[in-house]
Amino acid sequence: MALPRNLLPVHIEKAVDYVEKETAELVDIYLEQANVFSAIVGIFGTKGLHFLSPYKKHKHPDIAAQRFPDLSLNGVLNPPPDQALESKGSTRPWAIQSHYDHPGWYIIWRYLVDPTETYKPGRPVIIWRVDVVFLTQQDWKYERSSAGTAGGGRTHTFRVAKPAAKLQGAAAYSLPGIAIKGGKPIMT
Repeated sequence: MALPRNLLPVHIEKAVDYVEKETAELVDIYLEQANVFSAIVGIFGTKGLHFLSPYKKHKHPDIAAQRFPDLSLNGVLNPPPDQALESKGSTRPWAIQSHYDHPGWYIIWRYLVDPTETYKPGRPVIIWRVDVVFLTQQDWKYERSSAGTAGGGRTHTFRVAKPAAKLQGAAAYSLPGIAIKGGKPIMT
């Protein structure tokens, strides 16, 4: 498994614990607006790696909050793609979406919300897999926006074509006892 330079599996494992703890009290947001919760998972993933690894949040707040990348090795401004790390949260087992098509490393925190705390007692949010993959601009496919002058629709996005193939061997963390069935993670 390839990882960004100086990022170790222990950094990811500790960040998983941090994300699960910090999002536990925010499950109501997931129930109201799941896409916002995915952004929150990505934000806590960024914070966890900032605290626990040599990858630091971007020093410019506008870039850190809205653009690319979320983190860079040792906090370098304008890092080369091999030192840029974008953090994303997702409930989907394979999909990768972004508003940008920048080349660099992407870390995707695959999570599920379990109010019954069946998977992990005391954890209503669990990270069941973390994918870390280097993507080039050619890996991204533009998805046309449905937003128009009449209103409605959504902003443009990019997605990775054939993500399951691209992510083969990219799981830096997997929670034991989880399988994908019908496009969803389930307990085995």
